[in-house]
Amino acid sequence: MTNPHLNQTEETIIEMKNVSKNFMLPQGQVTVLENISFKAVEGEFVAIVGPSGAGKSTLLRLMNGLLAPSVGNVLYQGKEQHGINFESAMVFQNFGLLPWLTVAQNIELGLEARTKDAALKKEKVNRYITKVGLDGYEEAYPRELSGGMKQRVGLARALAIEPSLLLMDEPFSSLDVLTSINLRNELLDIWSDRDNVVNTMIMVTHIIEEAIELADRIIILSNRPGKVVGDIKIDLPRPRQKRDKRFIEYVDRIFSLLA
Repeated sequence: MTNPHLNQTEETIIEMKNVSKNFMLPQGQVTVLENISFKAVEGEFVAIVGPSGAGKSTLLRLMNGLLAPSVGNVLYQGKEQHGINFESAMVFQNFGLLPWLTVAQNIELGLEARTKDAALKKEKVNRYITKVGLDGYEEAYPRELSGGMKQRVGLARALAIEPSLLLMDEPFSSLDVLTSINLRNELLDIWSDRDNVVNTMIMVTHIIEEAIELADRIIILSNRPGKVVGDIKIDLPRPRQKRDKRFIEYVDRIFSLLA
């Protein structure tokens, strides 16, 4: 499977320009990210890898607008971003579900600020419940779901707002190996489906093989303060085979940059 979304125009959807992020802690100011610059074009699947503490999650929150840069600019479709970007959506590592709400209610949550049309909300909830394979679990509560099903709810909630940009923070790290494999395949199916509004995805992961399996490009961050030490295009056909010689060469190359 080649990238079904990229075209000749390659319009930039989000750009980080010389972005740094500092936090004030009891021991003083700490720089988490330093002079980060890169862009993602519409239709790309970009992965961000780096060691623990490199600021990967902070970087996603800067893109989403949950955090503001201390220095530099975040541009969305060429315009400087101020505040939360409502054309993007986040999928969190820890699922982020409200335990007192059902599956359908958790998915509908993201739509509350966007429309009061009850029929439209119900239609979108049902559509994305089906898309992520949760039919029959509409009235279930998070405590009744497996980890994989909880992450499907989180994914459906993000997709239901039909964002132009989907941001994912280590979405498979809390899952068992088999569930992770299945969800990665399903994510690629969603990304490659031209009927979906979202066709640009940026995912944080600490697993090099996962990044190579999924992404068109991989941004590599150094240890804290996180700096871009590599920007690698993955020129492999999909589905990608981990035993392929070129796949292994990419693993070694990225590992050497991290080390």
